[in-house]
Amino acid sequence: MNDQAEKLRRLMSNTISYSENSRDQILIGSEKMAKIISVSSGKGGVGKTNFAINFSIILKRLGYEVAIIDADIGLSNIEILSGVHIKYSISDIIFNNKTIFDIMESGPEGIKLISGGSGFKEFRLFEQENFQLLIKEIEKLQSIVDYIIIDTGAGISKTVIDFIMTTEEVMLLCTPDPTSIMDSYTLIKTIINNGFEGKVNLISNLVDSRKEAMDIYKKLHQTIENFLKFEIFYLGYIEKSKLVNTAVRNQIPFVISNPKDQLSKRISTIAMNFIDGASYIKDDRPSFAKKLLDVFLRRND
Repeated sequence: MNDQAEKLRRLMSNTISYSENSRDQILIGSEKMAKIISVSSGKGGVGKTNFAINFSIILKRLGYEVAIIDADIGLSNIEILSGVHIKYSISDIIFNNKTIFDIMESGPEGIKLISGGSGFKEFRLFEQENFQLLIKEIEKLQSIVDYIIIDTGAGISKTVIDFIMTTEEVMLLCTPDPTSIMDSYTLIKTIINNGFEGKVNLISNLVDSRKEAMDIYKKLHQTIENFLKFEIFYLGYIEKSKLVNTAVRNQIPFVISNPKDQLSKRISTIAMNFIDGASYIKDDRPSFAKKLLDVFLRRND
């Protein structure tokens, strides 16, 4: 705990240097394979994309290469929140002969951004004739970064569940709103029923206090453990703050505009809780592209 506190102080003063062996925990063997994380929520409007961007920036500051895929297909808003103009989306891989590197933009502090697009043609991405090309390009991405953050849509649609099923960990954002808690439970139940075997991490968002944050976790943890026989983990919390709305209006992530604010410290703590809890990854694990293809094939059985 003291070591983590020291890292946090160094991070918030922008003097952190990456001399630790954290990256070695992510890679075993000589070939890099990014860890795939989904950021999800049971309902919309809980700050999911905002969290994904700020969290990714902190991981980048800690020395990791990070790419965010906005998987809210057809309704992507990652460019709005990051303040970056993204010329292409993943649909351009299919319809305009682009590669994953052609459509990837450099975002704040060097994180990589891939847009899910904002039009109806994006919904054709999962047609069978398009799918093989898409996963081939995603495979390339997994070899050049440490983390791929999948910012899914909200809820339990087929596309959302399919994306979550391809990932190794879920970062689930939940607010004190009773509907958010209930929808989070429904989301977890749905992925468990679909055979999810990864780790689910809870982040309490838009809370008034640490106590309120822990109350959310305790309610969900107890219910899920009792009825689903599944364990979820607590990563941290983020208070309600006008800073979030200001950052959205200015299109500047708050960990950049206000790095010493309490809100930025919360994101940094969550990132380090995540890194500290990271497990070793076997080098024979299936790639994201392979898992995505398996999901697609199951869907069409």
